[in-house]
Amino acid sequence: MTAATARNAAEIATINKSSKNVASNDSDAGLTLRQRETAQYVSDMILELRNLAKAVKLFKVMVPLEYAYYEAYSVANRVDVPNEEADRLRELAKLSEAANESIPDDY
Repeated sequence: MTAATARNAAEIATINKSSKNVASNDSDAGLTLRQRETAQYVSDMILELRNLAKAVKLFKVMVPLEYAYYEAYSVANRVDVPNEEADRLRELAKLSEAANESIPDDY
């Protein structure tokens, strides 16, 4: 495993751990179908507003709308990582940490 691959695995594991903490504290973990459909509708409307702002070069308006779009879209299209995949990523993180420790400081 190369150092870059090990770093990527560690970053993925860190993101996964962070996402797991957010999911456990977030109320969108058990959304109803209506809530998901509403979030999808909101994301579609925000995307239209973002595209309108972009078309007339209102970049200071466009950027926050883009963030809002991604937030609504992520709620509407939430995908939970299977436990087996999370375990695999944790194992990759351990391997990458071990690989990073074996890299000389002057590398």
